[in-house]
Order: sequence, then C-alpha cells, then structure tokens
Amino acid sequence: MGMRLVCIDVDGTVSDRFERPTVEGAAAALAAVRRQCPLRLVTNATSIPHAALAARLHAQGLLEDPRELITPAATARRVLVERGHASGLLIVDDAARGDFAWFEEAAGGPAVVLATEAHDLRIADLQPAFRRLLDGAELYTLQQNRYFRGGSDLVTDLGPVAAFLSYASGREPQNLGKPSRLLFEALARETGCSLGEIAMVGDDAEFDASGAVAIGMRGLLVRTGKYRAGDEDGVSPPPTAVLDSIADLPAWLAGSWDFPNLHS
Repeated sequence: MGMRLVCIDVDGTVSDRFERPTVEGAAAALAAVRRQCPLRLVTNATSIPHAALAARLHAQGLLEDPRELITPAATARRVLVERGHASGLLIVDDAARGDFAWFEEAAGGPAVVLATEAHDLRIADLQPAFRRLLDGAELYTLQQNRYFRGGSDLVTDLGPVAAFLSYASGREPQNLGKPSRLLFEALARETGCSLGEIAMVGDDAEFDASGAVAIGMRGLLVRTGKYRAGDEDGVSPPPTAVLDSIADLPAWLAGSWDFPNLHS
C-alpha cells in the first residue's frame, strides 16, 4: 500500500482516557506496526503536558520514544516561532502552561492562542481575546474538535470556543491540530515522505479519518473510543477503511485485506 508513516490517535484509539490501553493487544499492535514502518502517536489533547502524557503512554507499553508523541503544542511552537507570532494572549490550562514556556504573554502581541476547552471560563473571560482579534491579531487554535469523551459523557472541546471567537471577531481560526495540513506537512518533511504515503488512524470520523483523506492521506476509522455506530456514513470524504480496533491495523498495513473497499 506504500505507507511510509502511520499516525495514530491516542485517546480512544490506543489508550482509554490516557489511563490504560483501549483494547487488549494495543501495545502488541503498535509493536507490529513499528516493524513495518515508522509511527507517530498524534493527539489533539491539550490539557496534559507532553512529558506527562509521554510517561503515561510509556508505562502502558504504547510509546517507545517521547519523540514519537506529537501534540498540538509542539506544532504551535514550530509554526508560531517561524512566523514571528510567539507572543500575545494565551488561553491555556495551568497544567499545560509549561508546554508554552517559549510563548511571551503580552497584551499587544500578534497572536491569540486558544489552548484549552475553556470549561471553567465565562464569556466575560474571553473578551480580552475578542478585542485583541478585532485589533488585528491572528487566531490560532490547537485543534478544532467538536467534543471528546470525558468519562462516560461527551463534552465540548476547543472547536466550539474557537467558533465563538471567530464568529464574534470575523477572524478565521488557524488550526494546529488534526487534521491541519500544517501538522502533517511538517511530519512529512521530517520523515521524508509525501502526504499520500501517510495513514492516519483514529476514533473520530471527521477529524482523524475524513480529515486525513481530504488532504491526500489515507484515513482509517476504528470502532472504539468516541466512535458511534454510523459515524463513517456522516462524513465526506468517507474513511479509507473502518477497523474494529487498533488490533486490526497491522493486518491492514500488511495488505492482507482488500483495498480500498474495506468498510465492513
């Protein structure tokens, strides 16, 4: 199938709420993938520092090297520093603030960076960001997911907050997480492959699977985590394939199943 890099979502795909492997055999599946091609664990999680998340995943046998773990904060650092936008207003949970030590918080800076779901903020708390955007600052969001699974419930993610600030200010948010082209083009350059040689695997039909296909990659949806029956039918373009779980990925990569009509 010509895959030279496999990107795999974390929460709901290989690790349940970052506390335990999602399915039996998840660690073995990742080990099998590594024997076939390089992989990156790509998460849109924004409330857990990179070092803490890497330690959890290593303890679960899911991560061999911290450099395999890609977070939106790492993409933000690369993109904003390159653009000279590493200062401005930062909306972030205290627990994750350490990942932004490179960002200068300054009221008049060129960027507004949304890095938290803002569950504990009021609309009044977002007014400084709104006014700064009206004055010309760029709006960056670490991701634009609509919701995620928090325990037994689905709860809103960064996407609705980014939409609020965008609608109010008229500034289009620039997404730094999945399925951002900025993110995957950086990974392609790093590994020396093209977007067409990258597969993205995850439990979010829109942002993991369909979003990957839309930018020229392969997008695989797994029926674990936040997946709900029929999700694959509600997105366009459709996923490249739908797998029961991450345990089925090595066989798909090995080409033992028919391609591309794998929607069983």
